[in-house]
Amino acid sequence: MVQTLRLRARSPFLCLILSLVTSLVLAFASNARADVLFEGYSKVMLEQTHIGYVIQRFEFNPKSKEFSTIYYLRTAPPANDVIESLKARADAGLKPLSYQYTELAGGRVRIVDATFKNDTMTLTVLENSQKRPAVTKKIPKGAFLASFLSYLMLQSKEGLKVGVKYNYQAIAEEDGAIHSGEAFIKAEESVNGVSAYKVLNTFKNSNFSSHVTGKGEIIDTLSPVQGISTKLVATIQEATGGKSVNQNQLRQLFGSVPKGQDNVIARRSAGTPLGGSEVAKPSAAQPAPTTAPSNKQKVLEGEAPTEAGKTEGVPGGKGLQIKGGAPATLEANPKDP
Repeated sequence: MVQTLRLRARSPFLCLILSLVTSLVLAFASNARADVLFEGYSKVMLEQTHIGYVIQRFEFNPKSKEFSTIYYLRTAPPANDVIESLKARADAGLKPLSYQYTELAGGRVRIVDATFKNDTMTLTVLENSQKRPAVTKKIPKGAFLASFLSYLMLQSKEGLKVGVKYNYQAIAEEDGAIHSGEAFIKAEESVNGVSAYKVLNTFKNSNFSSHVTGKGEIIDTLSPVQGISTKLVATIQEATGGKSVNQNQLRQLFGSVPKGQDNVIARRSAGTPLGGSEVAKPSAAQPAPTTAPSNKQKVLEGEAPTEAGKTEGVPGGKGLQIKGGAPATLEANPKDP
């Protein structure tokens, strides 16, 4: 997930504006059931201060052979009130199909709406009910929506591998502009007991890092210049700092209130889903297994197989098994720091 968080003035008209935005977002909803690849809550920190949360979901629809992602971001005092959301679609090769990005901040609403056909993007921007003329842009071969970067690396020829640098062109959903980027897999590290790859990313003239599992799950991100970080957590309560969320807004965007349990952190922590009961823990009648997890179990939990080692990594296309199309192109330069 490429996250650029902008803190702006508090909006007194937020609820009224959001009602309009969520109505427009519903037009993107699909009736077909998709497989959830990832869903989780992350807390947002400004230095050492908890300022908000993000909920993100990635899905793949085997019937339509489409990827989709939805995210909702909320920051609040001591920072300023900001709400951002994204709903995006891509084909099985992660070639863009459509997206809608919304931002509510400082009493202003901005909606960026894009559709793609024959390597051409048609972009419209609605700002405070003022619609700008539609703009068409030619999309370079291999360009993709920035939010899908980790899945594109998984499907690439090199896959996730320490020492590999990826050069790419991606569309920043917040403005519809196409930017060159670079992702370098620096190391394989343990993050709270989970094996993950440390990725150094440069995009839109900004540097940030993240930890990504072998399944493409983003565990954390850090933007040193902004001092903003995100951390994937097991429960909604931890993400929000125990504060309530507007469940109606989440239902309108996601179709239901996300539980945030389809990720390695939630599974390992056996957390409490929103509106659910605590996941059962092993009892005397059902003792916990004492044998070491198999390689298959490790991959499902976001870990590299034992024999893979730190230099072998996750082979191209092995971290995510999707049929239906060749992935967009990433230019990889092994061991080029």
